[in-house]
Amino acid sequence: MELRRADGGVIAVEVLGEPDAPAVLLCHGLADSRLAVYGFAGAADALGLRFITPDRPGIGGTDARRLTRVVDWAAEATLVLDTLGIGSVALLGVSGGGAFAAACASELPDRVRSLLLIAPLGPPGWPTCGMAAGQRASLRIARHAPAFGGWFMGRLATLARRAPGLFFRLAASEMPACDRRALAQPDERAAFLTNYLEAFHHGSRGVAQDLRVLTRPWGFDLESIRVPTWIHHGDADTTVPLQHGRRFAAAIPGARLHVHPGQGHFSILAAPEQTLATLAA
Repeated sequence: MELRRADGGVIAVEVLGEPDAPAVLLCHGLADSRLAVYGFAGAADALGLRFITPDRPGIGGTDARRLTRVVDWAAEATLVLDTLGIGSVALLGVSGGGAFAAACASELPDRVRSLLLIAPLGPPGWPTCGMAAGQRASLRIARHAPAFGGWFMGRLATLARRAPGLFFRLAASEMPACDRRALAQPDERAAFLTNYLEAFHHGSRGVAQDLRVLTRPWGFDLESIRVPTWIHHGDADTTVPLQHGRRFAAAIPGARLHVHPGQGHFSILAAPEQTLATLAA
């Protein structure tokens, strides 16, 4: 569906689940889109949840709007919840979307029931030891030239559209075996490709903006979050290393970390009903 901002701009939102089910605001990852919600369709049915998943500004079907910091996105999330008449929500942030989910938990404490982060990428300055060399290089480039980083990822989207086999070989070249196996499944591979291409529906500016705000000060402190928080992270993750999950757990008061042995950045999503069970509580 499409929602309208006051200035007439469009926010594209995917809604999945029964209208009267407990609402979960899903914050998709970097170079990902609202279509990622369909990876949680089984969990929505099994756990009785309703997922609300907006594309961030400039990504997928959402019109561009400048964000100066990660925390600025909380206003966009508030507009989505208000328009849909949702008062109370649980937050789910995946990978780079973890920062945006955490921002909502910090800024909207009266509306947030809980926060769940899966393999969350930490703020600038956190160590990158354990991260694949290509991922580390991408972050370094993003800190200094986010527009170039977005453009480069957009060129990869062009490659994915024209030669998906070559794209996947490049994408998987630094992944651990568990993630390569996960993305070798036809359904998972098709979903990954669809989500990546949708992220660049409006070009690369939206992804470049995500890169810019993720690699600058976020505008809020993780220590300010007071809602019940769970963090799930695989110990074989080379996209976002486990130490980021540990640091989130140390910074957010009362947060509980669940380490998944032998799981990576993508394989950890293979059984979402187990990972997301706390959202239904």
